[in-house]
Amino acid sequence: MKREFRLKKRAAFTYVYKRGERFRSRHLTLLAARSGEGLKIGLSVSRKVGGSVVRNRVKRLLREALTPLTARIDPAYMYVIVVHPTAAELDFKSVVAETERLFLKAGKLAEAE
Repeated sequence: MKREFRLKKRAAFTYVYKRGERFRSRHLTLLAARSGEGLKIGLSVSRKVGGSVVRNRVKRLLREALTPLTARIDPAYMYVIVVHPTAAELDFKSVVAETERLFLKAGKLAEAE
């Protein structure tokens, strides 16, 4: 995922948490709220997931899983992906599949060309 698509400010995260629609899967929760800035995606990985090494690994996997999807994700929204503690056990293929399923479930992913 390119840096230009990252959600960084606390106020933006708070906005998505308060106004966003929630879509859950087994290991992730997706929150989506209307955006005036274009496509922005934030990751929320709490300390319940594991130590810093585990949390950073999960974030790297998610960012890499989102890279090919960014062209297909609806740019009219800001997204926050909340990671559940069970996601620490996933491998890369599982993270990619779960992320794509979650965006499809939310109806925010265009069909592949």
